[in-house]
Amino acid sequence: MIRDIQKMSLKEYDVLIIGGGITGAFIAWDAALRGLRTALVDKGDFGAATSAATSKLIHGGLRYLKTLEVGLVRESLQERRIMEIIAPHLVYPVPFVFPAYGWGKRGLPAALSAMVFYDTLSYDRRWINDDDKKIPGHEKFSAEEILEMEPILAPEALKGGVIYYDCQMYNPERLTLEPILSAAEYGANVANYALVEDLIVSGDTIEGARVRDLLNDSMYEIKARVTVNASGPWADLLLGRIRGKKHHRLVRSKGIHIITRSLHKDHAIVLQTLGGRHFFILPWRGHSLIGTTDTAYKGSPDDFRVKRRDITDFLDEINKTVPAARLNESDVLFHYGGLRPIVEKETSVEVEVYDASRKYELYDHERDEGIKGFVTAIGGKYTTSRNMARQLVDIICKKLGCETLKCFTHTTPLYGGEIGRFASFVDRSRKRKVRGLSDDIIENLCRNYGSRYLDVIETVNKKYLERICEQFPDIMAEVPYAIHKEMALSLCDVLFRRTGLCTLGNPGQNVIERVADIMGRELKWKRSIKNREIDKALDVFTLV
Repeated sequence: MIRDIQKMSLKEYDVLIIGGGITGAFIAWDAALRGLRTALVDKGDFGAATSAATSKLIHGGLRYLKTLEVGLVRESLQERRIMEIIAPHLVYPVPFVFPAYGWGKRGLPAALSAMVFYDTLSYDRRWINDDDKKIPGHEKFSAEEILEMEPILAPEALKGGVIYYDCQMYNPERLTLEPILSAAEYGANVANYALVEDLIVSGDTIEGARVRDLLNDSMYEIKARVTVNASGPWADLLLGRIRGKKHHRLVRSKGIHIITRSLHKDHAIVLQTLGGRHFFILPWRGHSLIGTTDTAYKGSPDDFRVKRRDITDFLDEINKTVPAARLNESDVLFHYGGLRPIVEKETSVEVEVYDASRKYELYDHERDEGIKGFVTAIGGKYTTSRNMARQLVDIICKKLGCETLKCFTHTTPLYGGEIGRFASFVDRSRKRKVRGLSDDIIENLCRNYGSRYLDVIETVNKKYLERICEQFPDIMAEVPYAIHKEMALSLCDVLFRRTGLCTLGNPGQNVIERVADIMGRELKWKRSIKNREIDKALDVFTLV
């Protein structure tokens, strides 16, 4: 990808997308795949906000059955299967233990009823060519069997449980990046660190946006026939830029995750607190990923960060639900969090955001406000982002008078996804013994880059085939590749969103400095810039 905002300002696009999270990414890919002249900008790095703060799941939304959102669950289950197909290197099934306590809302009858309904709604879960991706139905087990599977669970009042399957992402940050890479491959122009300071308004029409290039502090105008607001937690603030028009009311929900020593045995675990809220204990690189919280956030989204009180409150909730965990703050290897934008009209949801719908809203401002050339996407969840984008691009095509252009993102592999059965792809790649790389390095490359993994290693010198550190299989070649092919511009871009080096927290000062040294050589950083980048990376691990 080539980042050139000045060149973008010399074109006129069919669609300009503001926001490079998973929603904007899929909109860009869908629009480019249909042949629309497409541009995308983001004020930070691609996928650096809400899309980087997921539970790393592609799931059907089992808990939404409680609120009878059957349509949302069916849509999520359908999209789960599509994600397995278009991103086979990044999405894979994981077994979940659902323990049942007592006979009420946390009990076995309720769990079994939910599972029967869940399996019925996912009737197409085995309609996939890769046998490893075919998801089985649920199974019922006794309390003794459940405890043998996952001894961490509280035995008191345990009546049994079920095993069911959903999907996990190997690297959510790369799954967010891949639609953008795909869009660029089909002709879209994209730029990170490009801040929209205002919309271009001509009478009753939005004609694009005024964008500040944060790398050189230059201002540019990017013109488009349709401008899309896909800025997530910032969506209502961007709507406020339409002078004289009230913006949508948006509720922001704070979601916190932590990574700890391993608490699980062989399964992911879904747990329900005494108050009725669910959270997960998930397998993650030999550790446990626990999340998420769901509380209202009142401040500016620009000021959000995880605080020590967030962690201590969540640890207290975990220990009450799973007393054997006995977690304290020193057990937390890493923490991360983000803000979910929720569309909700009821004021009570400001307190109980957990019960708010995860439905999305696609808003055509011409239809209801008479503002032409402007559409907004608000809400939703990671799993349904592709289908949300499909519907929004349908609206864009109608506004542009090209309704006959059809969506193909449900059958087109994402960037790197043209691999067939993943296990066979990895096996073939290992047997090739490419450049003498070890099996774990090859598998990691196959996971992160899919069919494009050879692009990372073919042209670099032998030194760049070395591991960056012993703890992880990431190699030095991934750093210049991230810079020159994936628009990584900061140290955090590489550490957190192009590689897995910080997926378990701080990998150590030596690792961070080694990556900074490589980036410094590639980008010709001065020592002061390199030191500043290191400080920014270390700040991510700091609790306030």
